[in-house]
Amino acid sequence: MSQYDGPPIRSVYEPSGEEIRAWAYSGAKWPEQDWDILMAEPENLEALVQLVGDPGCPSRRDLLGSLYCTIGHSDHSDSRIAAAIEIAGRSNDLWLSTWARRSKRVIDHPDEFDRDDWCGWDSMASKPVD
Repeated sequence: MSQYDGPPIRSVYEPSGEEIRAWAYSGAKWPEQDWDILMAEPENLEALVQLVGDPGCPSRRDLLGSLYCTIGHSDHSDSRIAAAIEIAGRSNDLWLSTWARRSKRVIDHPDEFDRDDWCGWDSMASKPVD
């Protein structure tokens, strides 16, 4: 990957919410291949929900993929997931409210979960509203 020229990130493999926020508004390229997956952790959900909910965020689409990937890679029992779903479900932003509805459905009906729907280039994030 080309030389990263964005805001400093202590560890691209464990980015903090503040580092994600700084990167999201910087216009910089991804600092690492699979950056969308590296951000997809429950500890980053608060930042991801806020940034995806901001139509002015230039990295909104990439971050939406990370939001979906967080559900795709988690066991769904983390309380931060439930909190993020609740916040996103109250949002007027269609991308967030759709993510919340889909996420709640998977948590309520785990037998319907298909990881491929949540992660990858052709995941539900590529169709953010239904």
